[in-house]
Amino acid sequence: MTLDEAITELTERIQRASPDAVVRVQRRSADEAAIRAYAPAAHEDAIKDATRDLTLALLTEDDIDVQVLVYDIATSLPPQQ
Repeated sequence: MTLDEAITELTERIQRASPDAVVRVQRRSADEAAIRAYAPAAHEDAIKDATRDLTLALLTEDDIDVQVLVYDIATSLPPQQ
């Protein structure tokens, strides 16, 4: 899987777990990125559960490091794109 494919898949999983989540992506290198999900606090566990296995598989099998960070949208507003 490529970094772009990983970002797309993880973003889709976040949106399924929390349809109202605001997602921001920061590419750090050709094989590293951070995805920030701003969602209701009640959705944090669902987002983590939906993305955990894939992020670990990407790191161990594809040497791609994608971190998924979840923020409470009520207390942390997402930055503008």
